[in-house]
Amino acid sequence: MNTFNLQKFIDKIPEIKFSTDVQNTWDQMDKAVLANAQLLHQDRINCSESGSAFNDWWLSCCELFSARQIIINKLNFDSSESEDGEYIELFNTGPMIVDLTDWKINAGNEGQDMIFPKGTLIHPKSKLRIYTNKDQSYSFNSKQSVWNNKGDKAFLFDKSQQLICTWAYGEKAHKDVFINHIYFDGQEKYTESDEYVEIENLSSNYIDISNWLLSAGKNQEFIFPQNATLKPNAKIKVYTNHLDINSGGYSFNSKKAVWNNKSDIGILFDYKRKQVCEYKYG
Repeated sequence: MNTFNLQKFIDKIPEIKFSTDVQNTWDQMDKAVLANAQLLHQDRINCSESGSAFNDWWLSCCELFSARQIIINKLNFDSSESEDGEYIELFNTGPMIVDLTDWKINAGNEGQDMIFPKGTLIHPKSKLRIYTNKDQSYSFNSKQSVWNNKGDKAFLFDKSQQLICTWAYGEKAHKDVFINHIYFDGQEKYTESDEYVEIENLSSNYIDISNWLLSAGKNQEFIFPQNATLKPNAKIKVYTNHLDINSGGYSFNSKKAVWNNKSDIGILFDYKRKQVCEYKYG
């Protein structure tokens, strides 16, 4: 008897999607696709509908994962930075065209919703912008600002009201980000260029850390570049003078040690220079 619970698996997808355990992720996805395909196949047989095992399997993949191709890619909350004003941008990361009909973006407050009209498609590797108020474009049609400049959170729902993606910035992201570790005693002789700070996202939100500042004391600061994003449940490292793309590609670019081997403090600030968290040692 097939006991596969579709909704239970869908609820676990965010955790599975960003897991670093490759083999476990594959195993769970394989089992889910097969179990769901068997249910779809049996339903088709019971209804005497034509089809094939291949299509049952492919439909199972699409039903489980196609919506997860879509992510919030960018949120421009400062209208002064763009001629078009505020906007939120979606990106189709996958290989399939996705129908966004009746999908919804919520801007953090009840009633601040934009519902996509019938026939809205987003093609593979394509982006789609939704403006606060702009004619002849996807828009909230709001004459007032939708996104709070101090911090806010965006929610993307599919047509069944399943939460697909969330994006946070500013004050709304503070509780989800912390300095996990400072590796202060580097092995590189004299320069200790391999020192690093590890910053972790504890949430399932994409977090915009553009222009956030990491301070190691006076004249020892690193500012994250525009469009820097901390992915859900991810960790990044900021090295003293080392470039590692796999951990984010961030560096103080300092020719001398940044962190004191006896004691020090690292402080992370957001783009408004409000403190997010700190890490002390020694």
